[in-house]
Parts: sequence; structure tokens; C-alpha cells
Amino acid sequence: MKKVVGYLEDYNQKVSDAMAEAESNPENEPESDAFQEEPSEPYSEPEPVQNEPDPLDELVEGYLQNMTLEQMVAGMFVVSPEAITGVKAAVKAGAGTETALRKYPVGGLIYSKKNYKSEEQFRTMLANTNAYAGYPLFLAVARECGGSTEFGIEATADAAALTDVASVQETYSMIADKLAGYGINMNLAPVAEVVSEDGDAAFRARVFGSDAATVAPLVSAAVQAMQTADVSAVLQKFPGTGAETKSIEELNNSEFIIYNVAIQSGVDCIMVSHVSAQGVTGADIPSSLSATMITEVLRNTMGFQGVVITDWLNDSAITERYSSADAAVMAINAGADILLEPEDYQEAYEGVLQAVQDGTITQERIQESLRRIYRLKYKYVLENASDIAVE
Repeated sequence: MKKVVGYLEDYNQKVSDAMAEAESNPENEPESDAFQEEPSEPYSEPEPVQNEPDPLDELVEGYLQNMTLEQMVAGMFVVSPEAITGVKAAVKAGAGTETALRKYPVGGLIYSKKNYKSEEQFRTMLANTNAYAGYPLFLAVARECGGSTEFGIEATADAAALTDVASVQETYSMIADKLAGYGINMNLAPVAEVVSEDGDAAFRARVFGSDAATVAPLVSAAVQAMQTADVSAVLQKFPGTGAETKSIEELNNSEFIIYNVAIQSGVDCIMVSHVSAQGVTGADIPSSLSATMITEVLRNTMGFQGVVITDWLNDSAITERYSSADAAVMAINAGADILLEPEDYQEAYEGVLQAVQDGTITQERIQESLRRIYRLKYKYVLENASDIAVE
């Protein structure tokens, strides 16, 4: 953190000095009323403008230059604390967590209700975990609005009952503020799908509505509420459950409206589902492992440049068809940045390392994801540091 703040202080000082020099430069003084003809000179091309380097890019490149391949690969995984510590239910972070993070420097940890016992316990566990990590971590939960009181957050109305932007902002601001108070910086929410009026009742409660044009601003309101509190929003899930039988044209006129609006609004992360969108890909493959869905559609066509997270890789839709190693390799080659909770983390990690070594995955592909991941990890740190420096 000292390195970050120090860099920002130097950067802001350069800007201040440049502004002071510009103000004192005689060339900026008002011209006199008398006309003075300047001697003509041969035309020459203007010097190219030298823009100040982006502090975020420099920080990220600095990290990548000092990371081993093993550290970079581990940094693409977000797993439960149990996956690296071996305990049944992690409720504190001590020597075991410190040892685990040194051995497995994962990109982040995702917590569930079994990890929460009290506000103080949870806050302390997360603070200790951060202190033990050699690299910045995503500390994540999946906490939507609704009747749940998980993580000590009071129950709210279901998404289906939140019909205006103001109520969505109020609800998700409360959730985000509570999570940020614990040290959580990523929330796998909100659900960004549409559902028919006769769809599953439990799922209908989690969705803002059945009309994409109506749902889109509500989803974006939830995103903005969380990201204003420095909690990265993760849209669930692209493409939606209804994508199995739809063509790309049908999706563009329904669910994809929601995602396009959220992308334009600056959503940090999008979770790619295991739905097999055969009407788009022409193949029976989970979208989370499909280059057509992630790279061609989501990135190239829709323009999403943020972090792509897979759906939970320990889901039966994956484990019944693929090994942990094969799923991880396929997801990376498809364009995913974060591999969420594989069934066997060690197997998945070693499978990716082997794939890089044998050329199935290029090291440049790993670095491409790490750049997106670290830009997001430092996004709010730098924004806040800049605000403090300006003040």
C-alpha cells in the first residue's frame, strides 16, 4: 500500500508542477492589441503529445514482472478457504491460513454462511487473511437481495418486488456497505436475467422482471450501488437459463439488452454460466468453456473488457463431463479470467501449469487475464488514493 500511495504522490506532484509551469509560461500571457507579424518558418510536423503513464498500468506491469508462472496461474483461481486449508469450515484465519496462502497464492477466496459466526469474527478473519496474503485478494460472497439474513445483513424485499431504481439502489447500497465493512470487495450479484411469468417461482423472486428493457436499468442500479461502495459487482449469469433454445438474434432482443446496458455502465465482472447455448455456438458445450460465447460474443461483439468469471466449476454440469484440469484449461482458452471453485483445486491448478508448459495455453494468455484481474484489484485503491491526494 505504501508503494501505491507513494507512486500516486509522485504522479500528482508531476501534474501539479506541469500546471504551475503552464500558468507561469510567458506564451500563455494575453497578447497585446498591437498586431505583430511573426516571421514565417518552414512547416514541420508537431511533436507527438506525450501522455502521462497510467498509474494502474504501471502497477499491474510491475506485479507481472515479479511473478512466477506458478503465482500467475494460482492468481486466476477463486476458491473457498476450505479448498486450500483442508478444514471442514473455516471460521478463523491463523497459521493454517498463512501456510496455505504461501503454498497456494490464489487470486481470491469466496465465503459462505458456514464461515460466518458473528460480525467481529468475520471481520477479523478477513483482515487476518489479507495480512497473510502475498498478493491482493478478491474476498467474495454471493449475497443477493431477498429474505436471507446471511452475513448478518437484514432481510430485504425480493428482486421481483423492487420495481424502481431508487428502491434497488437503497437495497443494494445497504448490502454493499455492510459487506465493505467486513472487508469484502466482490459480491456475486445481482441476477441479470429475465424470467417468464410462469417460470420457477423461486427463481422469479431473484429476478427483477420478465421484460429486458424494464430489468436493465434495475440491474445497472444494483451494480452502481455496490461499486460506489468499492464492492465489485458480478452479474449472474451470462447467457441466462433461457439461452439453451434461443438464437443470437433472440438473445440480442432479450437478455443481452440487460448485459449491454450494464457493460456501458461499467460493470466490473460478468459470470458466464454452464448453459449450453447451442443456438449460438452450434455445439453442446457449456458457455463457461466456449470461446464462441466468451471471446466472440461477450468480448468482441458486446465489448466487455472487464473480468470474466466462470460459474462454479464444482457444479455437476461440469464435473459429470470434464475433469477439474480439463475444465480449467478449456475455460482459460475460451477467454475466462477467473476460475471459480473447481471440484479439485490442486488438479485444476496443476492441469493449467502443464497446459502452459506443453503449449496448450500460452503464457501471454495467462498474463492477459492477470492484467484484467489486477487492474480491477487496484481500481478502487487508486481511485480512493487519488481522491485523498486531491483533497
